[in-house]
Amino acid sequence: MMQTPGVLIVGAGPAGLSCALWLKKLGLAPIILDRAALAGGLMNRNTLPNDWVLGQVGETGPSLAARFVRHVASLQVPISLGIDGLSMVRGDLGFQAQWQERGESRRLACAAVVLATGTRVRGAESLSGVPGLEEISPHVRYGPTAFDDIPEAARGLTLIVGGGDNAAENAHMLLAAGGEVVVVARSEFRAQTAMMARIVANPRARCVSKGRILALRPLPTGDFAATLFSEACPSLVVKAQRLHVLTGYEPNSDFSTGFDVDTWRALRRDEQAYLCTDAAGRCGVPGVYAAGDVCNPVFPSVVSAMAHGAMVAKAIERDLRLASSQS
Repeated sequence: MMQTPGVLIVGAGPAGLSCALWLKKLGLAPIILDRAALAGGLMNRNTLPNDWVLGQVGETGPSLAARFVRHVASLQVPISLGIDGLSMVRGDLGFQAQWQERGESRRLACAAVVLATGTRVRGAESLSGVPGLEEISPHVRYGPTAFDDIPEAARGLTLIVGGGDNAAENAHMLLAAGGEVVVVARSEFRAQTAMMARIVANPRARCVSKGRILALRPLPTGDFAATLFSEACPSLVVKAQRLHVLTGYEPNSDFSTGFDVDTWRALRRDEQAYLCTDAAGRCGVPGVYAAGDVCNPVFPSVVSAMAHGAMVAKAIERDLRLASSQS
């Protein structure tokens, strides 16, 4: 065992940063890698003032991310961004990692690997096969960008695709700003009951369950027309100025090119491709752990990711200490 065991953390979002903080405090040597040019993960795309993270009222996602990064950097934890070509090969004492950083090859021997790559927004694939999507692309907003320029969007009607909390919150904000909305869910709405009740009661809102978009086409007025289908109304045409696609997230869990074949095949994944772990974040491969949204389809959030990152760090320290005492 190395004198100060190194731990490679893949992902610089809240789970990876929290895990690094705790690993450092527990006497290990974490290093964080991320393909993105900016640390913080999806927090950097959430520009709304926060009122969900305890003690951080009014902070936006980017400001929270910057605060988290400063804390970790103050502990001299290396954070390498914009990396490419990451590979991790199992060795006798852990893993040998290699990657490209600013055109140079880097190597690292590490005792453990933490996969904290989070999730990505479901984008145009949510409307795959819908005619006219490309033609109206200037009107389309995906994921967090649907919350930008709410006052501008509220000047007309916004078609929202999604049935969860994000879609409902988007509709609520647009209605509060004086706009109109049509909200289409592929199945039944699963958003918070109280918020859905307020939307349904608003005369400027229409909610379409078990629906989908059949076709889109630009209009000479600069807006677009959407033809919708649902069991209640097989052919409903809506004229809108914005299309907000809020159909959720999917995990960044494809490490098929990062790990050797045997390790990749041994990683457990569920039917949605989220990584499956035990209570300590172990992925079924010795030395490989997962933290945060990449393995949390039930409650993906900043607060749960931070907590999980800390839990995984504690498990790694315990596992390495036990392994060292037995060697």
